[in-house]
Formats: sequence, structure tokens, C-alpha cells
Amino acid sequence: MSKTPYEIRLELLHLAKEILHTPVFQSRDAMLNEYHSKITDANRGTLAFPTLPDFPTSADIIARAEELKKFVDAA
Repeated sequence: MSKTPYEIRLELLHLAKEILHTPVFQSRDAMLNEYHSKITDANRGTLAFPTLPDFPTSADIIARAEELKKFVDAA
């Protein structure tokens, strides 16, 4: 059974979100793991908490979905 255009668009949005979120989650996890491995009870107050990367906005996700849609439309 083929998908409707609305189902395809929804899938593209989910895929775009996953593509954009994955590196952010990986980066944040790596930074937090590094922070926690450096911190000890002795220097708990002296080690600055890292500035974590922001998650993509809805506009970023929609833009990536539109890029994916252009690829699908070109096929």
C-alpha cells in the first residue's frame, strides 16, 4: 500500500528531526561524560559546567525535511 503525501511529509519531518538531533545528543553526552570524569568532590565547585550545544529549532527541522523532500521528488 502506498503512502499518502501527508504520510510521506510526516516521515520526512521525523527523519529530519532524527538527523539533526543525533549529533547534538552525541555531543552533549560526550561533553557531560568528560565533565563528570574530571570532577571530583574536591573540585566540585571550581570546575565550570560546559556550555552544551542547543537543539535544532522547528525551522531547522523543517528546512532539513524540505531538503530531503527535494531529494525524494528528484527520484
